[in-house]
Order: sequence, then structure tokens, then C-alpha cells
Amino acid sequence: MTSGAPDAWDGIAAAAGALAASSHAIALTGAGLSVESGIPSFRGPDGLWTRYGQPSNLSYREFVADPQGWWEQRLHDEVTAGNPTYDLKDAADNADPNPGHLALVQLEQAGVLKATITQNVDDLHGRAGSRALLEIHGNRNFMRCVGCGQRWPRSGYVITDVPPVCDACGGVVKLDTVMFGEPIPSATLEACFAEVQRCDAMLLVGTSGTVNPAAQFPLLARDLGAKIIEVNPGPTQLTDAADIAINGPAGVVLPGIVELVQQRLGRKGEDEG
Repeated sequence: MTSGAPDAWDGIAAAAGALAASSHAIALTGAGLSVESGIPSFRGPDGLWTRYGQPSNLSYREFVADPQGWWEQRLHDEVTAGNPTYDLKDAADNADPNPGHLALVQLEQAGVLKATITQNVDDLHGRAGSRALLEIHGNRNFMRCVGCGQRWPRSGYVITDVPPVCDACGGVVKLDTVMFGEPIPSATLEACFAEVQRCDAMLLVGTSGTVNPAAQFPLLARDLGAKIIEVNPGPTQLTDAADIAINGPAGVVLPGIVELVQQRLGRKGEDEG
């Protein structure tokens, strides 16, 4: 079995057992998973915000007040090196899903993982093949109308005037990614809470547990009786809430969990046969 360090093996086995025994497991993923694909994190020693400073907590209000100015700055920053927008776009454009993303797809295809809630906007889950996906902070490859909420791929969408406006309602168009101070689209948020309230096992992958409301999901699930499984290189603010905490990279740990889950499901199928 491919796995992390030997002292993680017991945790991997326990996690596989909990997932195989679950009836409605879900995952919550964060920036740590994308770091393994070469996308820089926001916080931490080499994080984008550590190097460049954290964006204003009023960024959505600033966008609403001057969408033309925001778009002009955004389009400039996307093609000009030396700023966080350029660094993140360049990294995401050149990133590929890693074994951790692919392992979650395998769990979904096996019928174990019913939904993945991700805080990441890089589209790596979708590119890996996840279908039961809830992108709580949006998707960098999509546009969204502030007025009617309609979404469409940015690829092939030509911005000739700023701010762009919606063909359907005439509303101002922004990137689909959720800004500081911007309400999460209600349908997405409601779907996330529904999955959290329904789950009996939650797999936390690469999330530090510092951003709400996602940071509250494991606590709510735990209070409702779900088993909490954390996979992260080191302790987080959610570690104390976890029933099983495995320290290690997701790209190593998750394939090990998948292998054991498949073995357990195979034995269960043989027993039932």
C-alpha cells in the first residue's frame, strides 16, 4: 500500500474504515491541496498575502463602487508580473490536478464520497473529474452577473468594454470568484449546509480552518454525529475537532486511503455475494 510515513498508517487504516462504513461521506478541501499542484497558498511563510499583503476586507464594496476601475486594474495585473494576481493566474494556468484530487474522484466514483465542498477557485477538482462539486468561493474560469447570477465560462468571452455587462439583464459582470465582503451565492451556500447536515463522515483536506463559513462546517457536522477525518501536513485549527488526524501530503495519504477503501468495499461485496 502506498502511504505516508509509517506512523500515519494507523490513521490511514482508520480513515479508510470510517469512509467505507459511511453512508454519506463528503469532503472539504482548501488551499493546501492546491499547493501540491504548485499553486501558492495565501497565508504561510511563502504565501501570496505574506509577500504582497492581504487584500482589503472591503474589496467587494470597492468593486461595486467602481467596477470600471476594478476591471481596468484587474486586466492590467493579469499580464504584468510582480503582483499577486499575476502570480496566482500564472501558477493556476500551468497547474494540473495532483494525486490528491484524483483520489477524491476515485472515492466519488466508488460511491463513497457524495460531495466535495472546495474553498479553492482554481478549477483543479473539476479538471480532475469531480462531478458532485460545490465551489463555495467560485471558479476562476467563470464569469458571473452581479444582477441575475448567471454564470458562463470566461474562455472565449471577449471583454471589449469595462465593466462588462450581462446580455440577459444588463447587470455588471464580475469574475465568479467570491471577494472579501461579497455574499456567497445563496444556492451554493444552501447546498453546502445541506450536505454538511446530511453527512456521517467528513474528510478535511488541506484546509486551515480559518475562513468562515467553511471553517464551521466540520464543527456542525461533528455536533450532528459525523466522523471528522483530517489530512494535512501539520496541525490546524480544526485538528482538535477531528476524530482522525493524519499528518502528511494529500497526494500521498489520500491514494493510500483509497486503496484500503477499495479493498474493504471489495471484501464487503464478496461477503454479500
